[in-house]
Amino acid sequence: MSNLTVRTTSTPTEDDLKSFIDLLSTCYQNVPLTTAFITEIDGVSPGTEYSQLSPERLKKHFSLGLPSAFKSNILLTTVSAANSSRPLAAVLFEPPDFSGTPPAQARKQPGPILSQYRSVARALKAKHLAMPDTGPHQWDTPAAPSQASSGPSGDPYPSDFNKDTNTEVRTFYHLALLVRDTDASKQETAQAVKEAMDVYLEKAKASDVPIFLEASSQESKDEFEARGFEAVEQVAVGQGRVDARGWPTEGGDGVKVWGMIYNP
Repeated sequence: MSNLTVRTTSTPTEDDLKSFIDLLSTCYQNVPLTTAFITEIDGVSPGTEYSQLSPERLKKHFSLGLPSAFKSNILLTTVSAANSSRPLAAVLFEPPDFSGTPPAQARKQPGPILSQYRSVARALKAKHLAMPDTGPHQWDTPAAPSQASSGPSGDPYPSDFNKDTNTEVRTFYHLALLVRDTDASKQETAQAVKEAMDVYLEKAKASDVPIFLEASSQESKDEFEARGFEAVEQVAVGQGRVDARGWPTEGGDGVKVWGMIYNP
């Protein structure tokens, strides 16, 4: 396999944004949570025949929130073959001192499924990253991504979006998005994903700070477990509204979501 070029930046460019959205538009066509969010936005009726999301629809969806996130102090790592500018894989991380609008915050008027997911994600962090109660809470350090007071004034969500205000949590890295080139071989992208994730596993070890993420498929859960993450809790989002694929279905079981932690 050719040598890989690994690049990490906290100031992604417009070209970085375009490349990232291009990869999202193909590798997220069957991601259950994304399917649930977009079909809810589009008002897809239960009983409609299942179809995977189109690249065009995904580009439109992710173009809403990612530009704001890319203007924050978010961390982007891309891994490319030495002879190519197109990434084989890329990861987007909110660092412990992240201040800005996370990708998950982009929509100002979330529907029931997205609202439930936000509550679930907040509760998972509060439960599994909680610090021992030592008295009155101090919020000098951001308790979760996007909570620094220096965030942009245009942030459309309240300051408690990513945290339970009754629980002080450890600082942590949060994996916002992981993408890979679906046109490349599985062997190539697997190695590229490993190289990208290793950057943050090493950061976590060096600073003794955990990594938190939400997985929404058995495949991604298994992949992260193989990298040393622990699935600390499984919940369901969209019960009664969507099936396991995220497709609108009356009485559906909902999408499984696993809160996962890497403790260095």
